Amino acid sequence: MAFAFADHRDLVAPVAAVAGWGGFAGYVLWQGTGGPPLIWTDTTSYAIVAGHSLLSTGFWAGQRPPAVPLLLKMVNSSYAFTDLQSLIAVAAWGFLAFTVGRMVSPGWRRLVAVWTVLAFATSTPIVLWNRSVLSESLSLSLLALLVAAVIWAARRLTWPRVAAVALSALAFAATRDTQVWTVALLGVVVAVAALVGAVHHRRFPRRMGVLALSLLAAAGATGWDVVHTGRSEQNLEHVLYVRVFPFPRRVAWFAAHGMPDARWIDTVAAATAPPSPGAATVVGSEQLVGPRFASLEHWMVTKGESAYLLWLVTHPLFIVTEPLARPERAFNFADGSLTFYAAPTRVDSPLSDLLWPAWWWMLPMTVVAVGAAAVTRTWRENSWRAVMVLGAVGIVTILVAWNGDGEEVARHTVEGLAEVHLCVLIAATVGVLTVIPRRRRRPPGAVVDRVGSQAVEK
Repeated sequence: MAFAFADHRDLVAPVAAVAGWGGFAGYVLWQGTGGPPLIWTDTTSYAIVAGHSLLSTGFWAGQRPPAVPLLLKMVNSSYAFTDLQSLIAVAAWGFLAFTVGRMVSPGWRRLVAVWTVLAFATSTPIVLWNRSVLSESLSLSLLALLVAAVIWAARRLTWPRVAAVALSALAFAATRDTQVWTVALLGVVVAVAALVGAVHHRRFPRRMGVLALSLLAAAGATGWDVVHTGRSEQNLEHVLYVRVFPFPRRVAWFAAHGMPDARWIDTVAAATAPPSPGAATVVGSEQLVGPRFASLEHWMVTKGESAYLLWLVTHPLFIVTEPLARPERAFNFADGSLTFYAAPTRVDSPLSDLLWPAWWWMLPMTVVAVGAAAVTRTWRENSWRAVMVLGAVGIVTILVAWNGDGEEVARHTVEGLAEVHLCVLIAATVGVLTVIPRRRRRPPGAVVDRVGSQAVEK
């Protein structure tokens, strides 16, 4: 009877974890499929790419990355698309939750870890995209898969785990152009770790080396696709309209580096009506078009990106300080409110504010994560280190996405924000759960005598 009781007690946490995943699945499917799909301007461009043959360059090197068009081609229906991406979200976030649970001791700690990740995945900035025919839902699900695969690989690097990280990274990079940077930076980190390991152990770690090459190859292939198709040209125009053309000194710098029509740009900027309160000045989206500005348009297409990259290199503080400027120098971004993209009939999770807090809450959460890891020496675990590296990579991804476009910046930075929030939450949760001392359990079948108020095992 003692053994039966112990087995029953050991099943409580796993059963509760699976039940939590079931509740999570029901909520996600309800929110993602409980109404007609939301169709946006970008949905049309994804559908156009999906209409090309799988063997054509129009599909694999078209106006959009191929992952979402491939999903659309498979289901051939916006309703089926939102159904499928909701199911993918259920599977991906469930896999990540149980992966994070493996980072702590069995029992109630593992249950808390699993439920925490599942609760995070119900927050509005994560789940709202499942009703839209866009790339965000699939991107966030693939982010969850990538984080889970990296955690497993960090624990013990086997060939199947190398393949899992490489394939999830390739799919992630093929979903949104900005995510190419995430995969590239992760490849650089793994390559550095492989070189350090080779020097330390005097033997090159083959699996780690193959993983680094695979990640860099995935980033190279998807990055070449971005450059070859010119998908970033329109993004550059948006940046110039809101962050360069309204400022004469910046216009002068770009003019000194080959940009034509600087005098006309300043004239148009001076004649532009002041923006509404809380909005940034936008110069060029309508004014600087037509035959008169053909040379400017040609420069944007042929030399604009290289000039902008030179600007970023020579003005590195711009990368960090410009996103902090107020009013925010962007347009068509719903004043930074992600709920603009949510279905009007949604039911928001009450945990959203707690698990997706304002950015400045990330600082004390990071301190908690690092402090707990230092006390318990969890920082020595490769899986914990991998999570923190992914969080740091997420910060870079946010900056790349924000500086890479001037329109819809709230939507374009959501994957990087999710990566930072998720990794800080995982690191803090694992650290805190590890700090709490474990209660020593009595072996099943042990005979106990009560002596006063003390229990003595025999």
